[in-house]
Amino acid sequence: MTPANHQLRLQMDIPANHDYGTWLRHAGVEDACNHLALWSLHGGRIWLTSDSAAGKSHLLRTFATELMTTATLDTANDMDCADSWKLAQQWDRQLEGQRCWLIDVPSGDIPVSIAHALFHLIERGRDQQRPIVIAWRGELKALPPELSSRLLAMERVDMAPPESDDELLHILSSSAGKLQWDIREQVLQAMLTYLPRELDLLVAALQELEALSFEQKHKPGPAWVKQQLIRIADAL
Repeated sequence: MTPANHQLRLQMDIPANHDYGTWLRHAGVEDACNHLALWSLHGGRIWLTSDSAAGKSHLLRTFATELMTTATLDTANDMDCADSWKLAQQWDRQLEGQRCWLIDVPSGDIPVSIAHALFHLIERGRDQQRPIVIAWRGELKALPPELSSRLLAMERVDMAPPESDDELLHILSSSAGKLQWDIREQVLQAMLTYLPRELDLLVAALQELEALSFEQKHKPGPAWVKQQLIRIADAL
């Protein structure tokens, strides 16, 4: 029999749920939400970006669930591909038949081959008169001129993470639910006390706490949580 203070991970994969039930609309994303709503009606090309993690990927997938004529392309698994033309053709097949394209690109530097594939894809979308949204955060000057010029020609829309503690707690609680982790609100509040209020750092720390909790087979108590959060903060 499993001791009461032990918790076991369920051996099943629960698909990520990206809908408005798990999306928090706040001032930092209001402009992006409004632009996407207009984009779905009138088309165009949008570059969705931010200075830090702000939920761009979540917003794209949330929006795609509401608009059935939209295809979402996640490029994260293709970032090691060296053949840009072959990759552009593969992406084009994935998007084929859909009126609107949502393209999610991992933040940071983009390999040259991937940048060229994105350039070809954007050109293909322009030829087919496809409305396009690209979500990417990074330095334009690090991109090949072909891609940077296309992004600059798009309408730039910036997102920002939530500023209030209540909104951050809401997002962390939603993220904990996706991890199949029943976590007390006191733990989430402790994270805001010991860690910088930066969304990407908080979500990464939550994932680390979850992994350690299951590895050590116990629910996190206040002393254990404080110890781990101080260690994580020192490592930043």
